[in-house]
Amino acid sequence: MSGRRSGRAIALLMILLSLCAHAALAARPARKPARPPAAGKAPPLRWAFPPSGLSKPLLDLARRERAGEWLNSAPLLAAAQNPSGEQGVVALDPVLKGKPVLIHFWDYTDIHCLRLVPYLSAWYDRYARDGLVIVAVHAPAFPFTAAPSNVAAAVRRFGIRYPVTLDSDFLLWKVFHNQVWPRTILIRPGGEVVFDHLGDEGTGRMETAIRGTLELAMKKKYTAPLVPPPSSERGAACHDPTRDVFCGFRRGRLGTPGYRKDGAATPHTIPSRDADRQEGVIYLAGNWRATDQALFPVGGGPWELRLKARATGFHVVMEPPAGGAIARVRVALDGKPVTPKDRMSDVRAVANGETIVSLDAPRLYSLLAGTPFGPHEIGLHPETAEIGFYLFTFEGCEARPAGAVAR
Repeated sequence: MSGRRSGRAIALLMILLSLCAHAALAARPARKPARPPAAGKAPPLRWAFPPSGLSKPLLDLARRERAGEWLNSAPLLAAAQNPSGEQGVVALDPVLKGKPVLIHFWDYTDIHCLRLVPYLSAWYDRYARDGLVIVAVHAPAFPFTAAPSNVAAAVRRFGIRYPVTLDSDFLLWKVFHNQVWPRTILIRPGGEVVFDHLGDEGTGRMETAIRGTLELAMKKKYTAPLVPPPSSERGAACHDPTRDVFCGFRRGRLGTPGYRKDGAATPHTIPSRDADRQEGVIYLAGNWRATDQALFPVGGGPWELRLKARATGFHVVMEPPAGGAIARVRVALDGKPVTPKDRMSDVRAVANGETIVSLDAPRLYSLLAGTPFGPHEIGLHPETAEIGFYLFTFEGCEARPAGAVAR
């Protein structure tokens, strides 16, 4: 996209939309857990509406419509579309006028997103008073991450103070033609995109762009050095770990007898020979059922899940059973209880010497870190039926990862 088109295009982040926004805001989809639109080649970013403000009655309506979807802030902006289906963004608060805006797409269970939380918090503390507006757009990766109460609990758990908007119907996701988490976009007043970055690296370049934008737009001059990176213990000796392992039948890999897609309980047996268990493939013992995104133990147990991976650390997204009771999962590394040096804060030892994780909420649980890189096998033994297992992610650096991802 040319600079001219970008400047003309994204200018409506501050003042967009004509009266036709009323119909779009009033007819927005019913709220339900949704999956992100299918990935594909994103078309060029387009902002379809001519610059225009909303009348006061329509602004009031938009604020009422979106008021429950913002945390730490009054509603600042919203997605809308005109009768022909063209999408754009409308500013809901005049505070945005003339200020740079940092748009950040995230999900509270994504380890790559969580690595950026300390940086976003540091930028908010340093630069919000100078005019930077941060909008963290929470687009759910799983059905339970669409629940406002779960997002609000995660925001409190990580100490997030910058504005968060819940995009559970993927309106802003679609406007920006988004495909991944995390994605960070900095927009200058007037609509120019300063950077559009995927992933959790490049934070130094991001902060340099923020400072340069504020110096230009807000007439600031910074003489102090950049904010030091948030505390991190990720070492220099890093390797390529096993790729993320999904648990449901839509993207997962399951050992014999494989998935049943009708949701029925299926008995499983783990191959006894180590050589018969492949890296990145989930093996189960006991009765389990599958959905498109998760695996659930069913019946009376016992149950076991094993997974081989090349990694120094393991994280897993789990959901406790409905009803609110805390459930436990026993954790083993290479067939043994996890040693103190390998445990993260979500794992603890109990009186009989076993190591367990207690599920207090549907979220990402950080289990292991600091293990020498190489092939390892994690074993999880749920003690309660209907615990949901959604996603495994892995660390590749030799040192313990930053504690920001721990509970």
